Amino acid sequence: MMLHRKRLVAAALGAALAMGIPSYGFATDLPNLSDFRKAMDESGCQLIPFADLRGRCIEANAGLHAQDACSAPACQASAGVQENQRRREAWNNCVVRRTATEKAFSDTLSRFESLKRVELRGNQEPNRSYKAAMAAISEKIAAGQPSHAQALRNAKSTLTACSGRI
Repeated sequence: MMLHRKRLVAAALGAALAMGIPSYGFATDLPNLSDFRKAMDESGCQLIPFADLRGRCIEANAGLHAQDACSAPACQASAGVQENQRRREAWNNCVVRRTATEKAFSDTLSRFESLKRVELRGNQEPNRSYKAAMAAISEKIAAGQPSHAQALRNAKSTLTACSGRI
């Protein structure tokens, strides 16, 4: 029975690592609680308490609303082939960036799920603090998801329309 349990734990850890989800098996592996508390008061990419995911989100959003991304004009027959190709590349850039941003937030929620399974021994205050912070951050992420999803759908639609004009 014990060997079977060890195999299950090893398989679960392997699956988590393969999916890029950290396995928080020990209290020393936990992210800094102060990062979570700080993130609760933030918005946008700063809402993400994990430095690697926050950095990925910030990088994807840098210049998102520039002319070579989501602020590019839509393709038009009167613009000509070369200009429409430039616009298509801009909208492709927009889709890639918005997808990366969405992935940073979904990866954050996945890490939260992994963290929820960790129970600290002894003092239960850290458990409550982490869970409260995760709940508050998750709520903010959920509130922003519909508008982000709509912006991504719009960008994909514009990209598809551009591709059809070239």
